[in-house]
Amino acid sequence: MTVSAHIWIGTNAKDGGDHEGIWRMDRPASGQSWGARPAQLVTEATAPTFLALHPSADRLYAVVESVAGAVASYDVDARCGLTRTRVAPSGGEGPCHLLVHPQGRWLYATNYGDGTVGAIELTESGDVSDRLVALRHTGSGPDPDRQAGPHAHSSILSPGQGYLIVADLGTDELRAYALDGGRPDLEPVLTALPPGCGPRHMVVNGDHLYLACELSGEVLVVRWDEERGRGSVVQRLAAATLPGRSEDVHQLSHILIAHGVVLVGVRGADSISTFAVHDDGARLELVGEIPTATWPRHMAVVGSDLVVAGERADVLVVHPFGTSSADERGSWVGAVGPIHDELVLPGPMCVLPL
Repeated sequence: MTVSAHIWIGTNAKDGGDHEGIWRMDRPASGQSWGARPAQLVTEATAPTFLALHPSADRLYAVVESVAGAVASYDVDARCGLTRTRVAPSGGEGPCHLLVHPQGRWLYATNYGDGTVGAIELTESGDVSDRLVALRHTGSGPDPDRQAGPHAHSSILSPGQGYLIVADLGTDELRAYALDGGRPDLEPVLTALPPGCGPRHMVVNGDHLYLACELSGEVLVVRWDEERGRGSVVQRLAAATLPGRSEDVHQLSHILIAHGVVLVGVRGADSISTFAVHDDGARLELVGEIPTATWPRHMAVVGSDLVVAGERADVLVVHPFGTSSADERGSWVGAVGPIHDELVLPGPMCVLPL
């Protein structure tokens, strides 16, 4: 199938019904605006708030973010249509993130509700199965409202790919599970993080991890020791924000690295902060911030654009991505420019380019 021209969007529409499901949009042709090709609802689904793709099979995965959490696998046909092939338990409550192992035999579902991570074995064709390793955890943090228990929020593979690293917002920890062919060990190696930081999303850069902390509004730089399976915090920095437009709440959401800079979504300030990388990845420096859609939950770099899911605005917005300031040709390199396109979409939660 031809996958380079499409983007999948997971949603959680406020009114549910026939608006909630997995949407697809086409990248615009040269000279076209993004709005020239409206997004299409490909299949109705319940709360598919996070999506992932198999590394080699024609399979797309979506969480079912509910108390009785589940993960659905979909066959992707030659026209990018979706047919659900199977649904399996996610291992916990309220799954909010998915990661597929590069070998394509395991999928990891992080369940925010109870902090369990479900490692789901995949079939030869890439479908989810009922063979599951449940990685449960205990603990709490200083925030009684948000940290009464564990809340796994996302996972990544360690720099050497020997560990599954889980960001636990509820316990202020990184949980690292040694992997054997993608199957995780049951006992984690723990890395303690600053109390009350609430780690949400992570990205790897060389031997360092960058963490977006939802509760404290900090970005953490963690030096990773692959041999020991744990990290150490080497930098803490607060993301500068604009005056809050959501009751002055400033919660970091998604973090990614592209074109040598780190981008962080700031909900409340409703902005994207840009950080330069220094000292071989050991230090970040805030170099810019720009307004974006209300409550930016997730984002992806698509060519020379940054597409941001504005969860509470029911829109996707598109920023030019490319310099710290516009040059004589009007292009941007290394930073995010002002919004240049906006597409109405109910409850966008996840942006997944193909």
